Amino acid sequence: MELSAEFRVFTSQFYQDLLDDVSSVDEMIDTVLSPMKDRGDRQKLGIFIDMITREDISDVELRKLWWTSPADIAFYDGAELRAFLKRVRDRL
Repeated sequence: MELSAEFRVFTSQFYQDLLDDVSSVDEMIDTVLSPMKDRGDRQKLGIFIDMITREDISDVELRKLWWTSPADIAFYDGAELRAFLKRVRDRL
């Protein structure tokens, strides 16, 4: 599966020291979404997140997809990543 442009922009915000710069998951989500000002881009990101967090996408597949992104932060638990992405989608 190919990453959407919006997902690439989103995941590129996960820089190496991000976790040192935020005090909560909600603050991290706000930080990584802050460059995405365009409502249409946010909508496209939400659609892509819905697509990759469907039941028929395994945790392993989801993790591999994340690892192909520009993110410097890794998720090793696919279920945790799925829950996180759904939380992001809910905040879009």
